[in-house]
This record gives sequence, C-alpha cells and structure tokens, in this order.
Amino acid sequence: MSAKKMRVVLIALAALLAASISGYVLVDHQKHQEEQAVLDEQASLNLGGFDANNVDEVEITNSDGYFRIGKQEGGWVLSETDYPHEFPLNTYYINVITSSMSNLTASQKVEPDAAQTSAYGLDDPVTVTCHVGNTSYSLEIGGGSITKEFYYVRIPGEETIYCIAYETGELLRGGIGYLRDSYMLQFSETAVSEFQLERDGEIAYALKKDSAGQWQLTDPVQEVSVNTVQINTILTNLVRVEYKSFETVTTDQTQLAEYGLDAPRYILTVKTNSGSTAVLEFPDFDENDGICYVYEPESGTVGSISMSSCGFLLGKWQELLDEAVLRVPLNSVDSLDCTVDGKHFTLTVDHENETYRLDDIDLSGCSDTVLSNFRYLYASVSEIKSDSVDENPNAPENPVPTCSFVYNLTDGTTRTLDLVPIDDTTYWAYVDRRCIGQIVRRNSLSGTSGVLNFIDKMSDALADEGIDYAPADAESPAETDAQASEETASTETLPPPPAL
Repeated sequence: MSAKKMRVVLIALAALLAASISGYVLVDHQKHQEEQAVLDEQASLNLGGFDANNVDEVEITNSDGYFRIGKQEGGWVLSETDYPHEFPLNTYYINVITSSMSNLTASQKVEPDAAQTSAYGLDDPVTVTCHVGNTSYSLEIGGGSITKEFYYVRIPGEETIYCIAYETGELLRGGIGYLRDSYMLQFSETAVSEFQLERDGEIAYALKKDSAGQWQLTDPVQEVSVNTVQINTILTNLVRVEYKSFETVTTDQTQLAEYGLDAPRYILTVKTNSGSTAVLEFPDFDENDGICYVYEPESGTVGSISMSSCGFLLGKWQELLDEAVLRVPLNSVDSLDCTVDGKHFTLTVDHENETYRLDDIDLSGCSDTVLSNFRYLYASVSEIKSDSVDENPNAPENPVPTCSFVYNLTDGTTRTLDLVPIDDTTYWAYVDRRCIGQIVRRNSLSGTSGVLNFIDKMSDALADEGIDYAPADAESPAETDAQASEETASTETLPPPPAL
C-alpha cells in the first residue's frame, strides 16, 4: 500500500474512532442524566430526612383543634391546646408520629388540579409539624384514595401533591381518638390502693389494702380471708383494658341515654396511693353485643371496650374468698384446741424455746418424723377448705358444731372455726361465730390431707418411739355414725409443713 493510501486509511480510522468516542460520551452523558434524573426524582419523594430522636416539639392541627406537644425529661407533654376537654396523652402515638415523619417517603407524585383540591382532601387538611432545633418539618395530610392504597399529602406552601402509604396516612391524620391514651385506667396495678364495684345500686365487692399492703374485703362482708393472687389477677387485667373506640364527650343525659348511660347499672371506683380517684360507669349489656360502653363522669368521655374485657363487672365477692376457711400462720399461735368426731386434743407451740406439745406430751426430744407430723397436723386444720359458697345461706342462727377449732394467738386474741353439719357429707363453716355461706366437705377432715388422718399418723409416730397416745373424749356431741363412717379419699397434695 502506498504512503498516500496509508494516510487515507489512517485518517478514516481516526475519524471513525473520534465518532465512536463522541457517540460513547454522548450515550454515557445521556445515561448519567437519566440516572441522575431517577435519583433526583427519588430524592424529591423523600419527605422526611431528620432524626426522630432529635424532635423536641410536635404541633398538630386537625378537626378536633390545635395541639402543641413538647418533650420534657419525663416524656411528651401536652403544653398547649384549644381542645375544650382534658384527656390523658398517648405518648406512644407521638413517638409514632415523629418516627413516621422522619423517614417518610412518597410512592409517587400527582399533578395537582387547582380546581380539584377538595378531591384530594387538601382544602381542609390535617397539619403535622415536627420541630428539630431551629428547623421545622411540616406536612399537610389530605384524604385517602378510594382504593385505600395511599393518602394524599402536601408540603405547606408547595403545589406538588404526594402519595404516601395508606396506613401511614391514617396514623398521621389521627385525631383525638389517637391522641388520647387508649387505656381505660391511667395507672398501674401497683398504684391501686382500693377499688369497688357497685351493681344495681348495691356494692358487689369492695377491697382495700391494709397497712401491711395486704388486700382486705371491706364490703359487703369484712374480716374474711381473701385470695390475694386472684385479686391481683383481676386488678392486673383491669388496668390493661383498652378502649376500642371513643364515641363522644358529653354530659347531656339525652345523649348519654343513646348509650344506655343515663342510668348506669355498674359503677367502678378505683383509688390510688397518691390519692387520685377514677370513676367509670357502665350500662346493662348483652354479651352478644360485642362491646360495652363506658362513661367517665369527670371528663364526660364515652368510649367502648370489648365484651371480653367485661368479666370484672360480673364478679362476686364470694369468688374472692381464700379457699382456706380460716388460715392462721403457725408462728402467730400459742395453741390450737381441736374437737373432731367427739375427740379433743391441743397443739401447743413454745416460740421462745422452739418446741411443740401435743396435749401433755413434750415433743422436744422426739424424732423429725414426729415433729414433721405435728406441723402437718396443724396445717391440716389451717388448710381446711371451703368447697363452695352459698349466696343465700340458710345456716342455723344457734348452731351446734360437731367440729371446733380454737386458735389462741400470741397477741392474746382468739379465733374460732366451727363446723355445723348440713348433711352427712357437708358442713356450714362458722368463722368467729359467723357464717357467710362457706361449705366444707367431710373429706376435708377425713381425707388423706385431713386432720383425722394426721392425728392417726401422730399416734403411730409416737408409738414408734414408745409413747402411747390417743386423743381424749370431748365433752361436745359426737359426730353421727354416718358422718364418722364417710371417709372419702382426697387426692389433695398437702403443702410443706409450716416452719416454727
């Protein structure tokens, strides 16, 4: 190839290369522009961009009014509002707002039509503003789409309309139902010092903590043993009841009548250690309704709770009693006199010397088996249980007990448990000469964990040590032959013997 032809080829190749490079640069530039446009579009959909932990104030304006919520050392506090009624603030909801606003990203934009603003719900929007130092982040929340896919929102002062997730829009739009704490009671169970339920104008039950922090039934009966675990369970469930909805705020009797609250059937009163009191009123309800309305007289709030949360309204004081008819700790007793089936024996405790006596027998030198049986014998009396409680007892006014247990306490007082036969297998229980309807079955005495079984065990254990023992005959009438022969076995497990 001649030099001239070579130059022509080289020039052609150079031109081709230059064209290729130019084309590549142009395509790359266009690609970069397209990618940048995508990034810019994505960035334009980012409506948040701040740290939720740094928000120190939130402002909300909605159909219920204006609310300014500030952050203090103890958490969020409602500092200013034109809402006419007081309410407990749902601080968790404020955290939801700040978290949602901080990383809010729209899914798309909508080209606005000025004539159709109302179609987006933005002619009267809810406005939410998060203040972070000297910078504010505001958003107007309009209405939701018909398909419930998204909510329409807008940055104040701008025309662009954005679409955000429907669930997020619902939360941000909120309202007093969101701002108000959803718990029916605004304190923990440990703060409660007393509570009572009034039903049909009468007290169904009333309880109060004594100076030692133990629950005591104060109405309609007093000085009875109660089941503390059950009471604490009821109270724990009670303070966790949440409103399903908030209906209205009113004191108008005509409006309250629409909810059956003009003449409430139930009134719950709860008092706290700090002296605050909460009163809640409930109408009569049908368990098939699904919900029960609640009225707070102090605030005028009407709400509803789930029917599954209404069990406490149906409670009875009889259900709060301890299973043990008269539970007396061994360390508070000097002696226990027992009369059962025409036999009498006495258990004596010498607390100073930490010794026991059975009648006139000093057990201090006896084996651990004897001492253990002594404690089990005492427990078999202290753990005598009520099988049921008759709400309308027809117990005799002048009873003749066939079993009596007299506790002589270390403080000089006396407590008594008398069992009066109803039939061959059951007894009325009289505690301190009073019967409240508790029924004791015969196997509480004659079963494997009953007092008759353990007095026999004591006799056998003493016999093994060469001591002859049998309970003395009592002066009181003996049990009938039918009662004495009815030895129903019990599968009850006896608790560990009480310590001295």
